[in-house]
Amino acid sequence: MLQTQKVRLTDYLDKRSDYLTQFAEEANAEIDQIGENALKELDEAGARIMDMIESRMQAFEESVELNKVEIEESEKKVADFEGQIEKEQNEGLFFKNLGENAPVVKAKAREEMERIEQVTKKSAGSVIRRNIYLGLIGLVVIGIADASTSSTSDWRKV
Repeated sequence: MLQTQKVRLTDYLDKRSDYLTQFAEEANAEIDQIGENALKELDEAGARIMDMIESRMQAFEESVELNKVEIEESEKKVADFEGQIEKEQNEGLFFKNLGENAPVVKAKAREEMERIEQVTKKSAGSVIRRNIYLGLIGLVVIGIADASTSSTSDWRKV
């Protein structure tokens, strides 16, 4: 009987040991699966973050290039302007050109005044014409009003 109970106990312990071993293997497999899924998700998140960083970096580089081009153009304009001023100062034309520009400006101003006078004459002629027409229309209206309010009822006058 003791022998039988020993065998039963051994069988029971073997079954429980097998069950616990299987349970431990399944738990390890699930933990490994969770770890793999976490690593995959981390890799995907890392890839998305890297894509966003690369796109922002590319946009930043493009804006830097545009800024460089604008700066170079501005520097070129400044250098050209400084060179021109230096050249004119060295040749003595800087102050000479200031005096020579006055007759050109005066001629342009005269032309502009003549154009303004011509436009004024044209518009004044049309204003005068309009006033004459308004006066004539007023006379016709006064004549009709006078004829309609007169004591005679003969409409042939109108």
